This record gives sequence, C-alpha cells and structure tokens, in this order.
Amino acid sequence: MSHRLVAALGTATCLGGLAVAVLAMLGTADGSTSADGWSGWTGRVDTVSAADHAAMTPDDPVAVELLARSAKAASTVAYRGLAVTWDSSGTVSTDLTHIPGVGTIAVLAGAPSSQARLAPEGRSGSFADDGRPLALLRDNYRVLREADLDTLVAGRPTDAVVAVDAAGVLEARYWLDHATGLLLRKELLDAAGAVRQRTDFTSLTLGVPPGTAVPAQAQDAWSEALAGPALLSARSSGCACPDSLPGGLELVDSRRAPAGTVSSTPVVHQLFSDGLTSVSLFSLAGSISTEDAAALVTRGFTREQLAGSYAWVRGGTASSPTATVVWVCRGSVLTLVTDDAVDPRSTAAAVLAAFPADPDPASTSWWARVARGWDRLTGRSA
Repeated sequence: MSHRLVAALGTATCLGGLAVAVLAMLGTADGSTSADGWSGWTGRVDTVSAADHAAMTPDDPVAVELLARSAKAASTVAYRGLAVTWDSSGTVSTDLTHIPGVGTIAVLAGAPSSQARLAPEGRSGSFADDGRPLALLRDNYRVLREADLDTLVAGRPTDAVVAVDAAGVLEARYWLDHATGLLLRKELLDAAGAVRQRTDFTSLTLGVPPGTAVPAQAQDAWSEALAGPALLSARSSGCACPDSLPGGLELVDSRRAPAGTVSSTPVVHQLFSDGLTSVSLFSLAGSISTEDAAALVTRGFTREQLAGSYAWVRGGTASSPTATVVWVCRGSVLTLVTDDAVDPRSTAAAVLAAFPADPDPASTSWWARVARGWDRLTGRSA
C-alpha cells in the first residue's frame, strides 16, 4: 500500500484533471495478560482448521477476538514507528506518529520534519489506520488463528491470523502485537501463494515521545461526512454515491469536499472495502471534454474498453499495481482508485459493469477551471 502511505499527506491520492480533479497499516504469545486485559492464545489449536484451509470450518473465535481487538487498538494506542511497504512497484518508508483522538503525523522517511503532516483521526491513508477494516473480514473471508506463524515484528511478540476465501485459498496474513493488538505486519498474497504486497513496522515505540511537535492540521477538505439524507442529497446533485460495489466491497466512509474547490462543484469521496481490498470512488457532476481527454493522456491515461464500456485507465500492471479509472456515468464523472486488489483491472471492470459509461458528451472544455480547483483542493499541482 505504498500509495496509501504516501496519501498520509492528504485523504485522496492526487491524480489531476477533471476526473483528475478527483484523482487526487505484530516470539510466540506466552499467555501473559496484556495492558488491555487480553490473556493471549489459550494453547488449543483446531488442527483441521489450521492444516486444511479448504475445510468448511467456521471462523476461529480466537482469531475473531484478536481482529476485533486490533481494530480498537488502531484508534486507542499511541505510538511512533517506521512503516515500510513493498510491492512490485518498489518500497516506501514512512515515519508515523499516532496520537489517539488527534490523528497521525506522517512524513516520508528521510524527509525534513517540515514536510510532516497531521492527518485526521482514522483518515491518514496510512498503515496507522489499517486495523480498522479488519472487522469486515468476517463478512467476506474465514479468519483462523495460526500460532505456527507467530514471530517477532519490530522486536515485539505477535499473534498471527490468516484470512481464507470460500475456495480455501489463503488470501492474507496478519501479525498483531500481543501486548496492544496493534497491526504490525500485513501480507497480501497472489493466486500462487506468493506475497504480492507487504507492509510492516520495522521499529515501534509505544507512546508519543516527549517534545513531539504536532504540525498544524491542514484545512480538511473532506471534513463533511455524508450519511442518510446527505447521501441522498449528493445523489440528487449528480453524484453516484453507491451504497456498495461489486465483489463484496462495502461502504466504509463517505465525505464531500465543499463547493468551490473544484470548478464550483462539490466532490464526493467514498471508501469501500471487503477487509482486504480497499478502493476509493470520487464523483462529481460533469463530463469529460476533448481537452479534458487530452489532459488525461498527458498524465499517462489510455482509453480502453472494460466490461463493455470505454474508460480512461492508468496503471493496474505489475510495475504499477494501483489502477486509476476515469469515466462518465449518468452525468457524473467517476474516478476509481484500486490500490491493493489482486487483479486491479478486473476489480475496475466489475465496477464499470455495475455503473456503465455514458456515450461521449459534446466537447465543452472547463479543464482550466477544474485544474485550478484541484490545485486548491490538494495544495499541489494535479
């Protein structure tokens, strides 16, 4: 999740353009009692569940409890650590300082402290918040406790949990800090069982070091949470704002940037997840003109057919695993960012099938205003 770590400097991955306007993360547990009362693994192993992932056994209750505990720890435990993400596109290291109730200070490793940014609680886009979607795993995968995988991560004892799909395929491995429940390492696997993405802490210190400078929080362009009537209102204003996406992706959060930030048009950002895969969907009322299309080309997008619809696509390859897809659906410009999907383009195609693209609209460019609006929204060039 290198891109999500970089996105700690802002809520959305910065993409640019009209659509581009919206383009914008655990030795063996010893049974001792931890700070929050967790007494650890009992020592009993369901050998069938652990040895045969394909066995149709229920979730391991110990694994369920560990994941629930980790989700809570994501917002209640203060710490500072170095999180490193690796995938086929390279490695990104980020210094993270999490202050419960305040947010997460994030800065790329080696960068000057002046570049540190404070992101709102739960929305840093970094490994600091990856414990939160774990509760969704029970809805879409079987979770099992695998004590044989227990190891030290960042020098700390961990409890290992794995996620298995309905066909018995091992999809992910998690290492949770035995003392606090914090997610310390996550590995996502491909169909052959090889690690395709890993994020872990290489160092971790509990608490916030004395004298830590908390940078002023930048203006939160996505401060307006949307739910219920607000979502209905956004839909009536031309934004798609679905309640779910194909593939078991459930709505986790919906937020809107106020009017005036992008060509006087509000932008809605929705985050969807199944516990493993997370995608972002940005939408705003409008269309893609000829000049907008030309601007997308200059940013590396190509016009391709997915699920019977044409869309502008960038990435989703071995060298660039994050896929960004831009298209117009029912008068809304939609931008989909798939960050950690096994097959990003298939994930995008499924969304396009559910929300097919409109025919190409007439060419009326408002690119310059959109680009300026996006710069104001993100604080940098698109």
